[in-house]
Amino acid sequence: MEQLIKPKPFEELTCSDNFMFAKVMEDKRTCKSVLELLLDIKIDRLTYPEYEKTMLPGPDGKSIRLDVHTSDSQRDFDIEIQTTLYKELRQRSRYYQSLMDVDSLKKGHSYEELKDNIIIFICLEDLFGLGLPVYTFENTCRENNSLKLKDRTLKVFYNCSSWQNAASKDKAEFLKFLLTDNAESSLCKKLKEREKQIKMTARAQKEYMDYCMLKQACIDYGYEQGKMEKSLEAARNMLERKQLSLEDISGYTGLPLEKVRELAEEM
Repeated sequence: MEQLIKPKPFEELTCSDNFMFAKVMEDKRTCKSVLELLLDIKIDRLTYPEYEKTMLPGPDGKSIRLDVHTSDSQRDFDIEIQTTLYKELRQRSRYYQSLMDVDSLKKGHSYEELKDNIIIFICLEDLFGLGLPVYTFENTCRENNSLKLKDRTLKVFYNCSSWQNAASKDKAEFLKFLLTDNAESSLCKKLKEREKQIKMTARAQKEYMDYCMLKQACIDYGYEQGKMEKSLEAARNMLERKQLSLEDISGYTGLPLEKVRELAEEM
């Protein structure tokens, strides 16, 4: 059975949608302002923010697509917007950081040349369920919590649903804006204006159509891969029982007879 997703109409997109958030963050000054707000830092100069940046670990590795990737002279940043809460975000943050390091460190270079690696997940809901507006993680010694590993990595998870508990009014307004689409602060008004400008361009609409098609293709691919894995598992179980012919197993599972023969030889 084919899985289909119904894309949100382009005109209804807001800054809390992945595509629109990434497009808004393409503007360096906007991205810089958001990073400075979320991380309480000052940034001199950012590289051009890349949206939907693809990173490939190798021919057999799982690739990733970063919502917004940028860097300054000392730090590598990734900002992800999450409208749906997945428990696997913890593991995803680990994997994303590892591939960001692989992407930045060239062959023959020293580990000391690695930049600070900071990944931010902006979630509309509370991933950890403690009601905090932000959860910041760094590697700490179990035996002495005052001892930090200082591997220069940071994972930050924002929870928009607790915007009212944010440390500053500007942060609270930003999280509230993503949750409600109600722009009150000067930064949020700029984000909303950027959103309106993007919606007026035919190019952005075409990019969104391509984005939706790619997303559907990834879902279809994952679904087909899942069907194949189930068929292979069923075939292995049938082969272990040794009660059916290879032709019958092929017929029951839908696998080509040649593939069933390969499985039988492997077992």
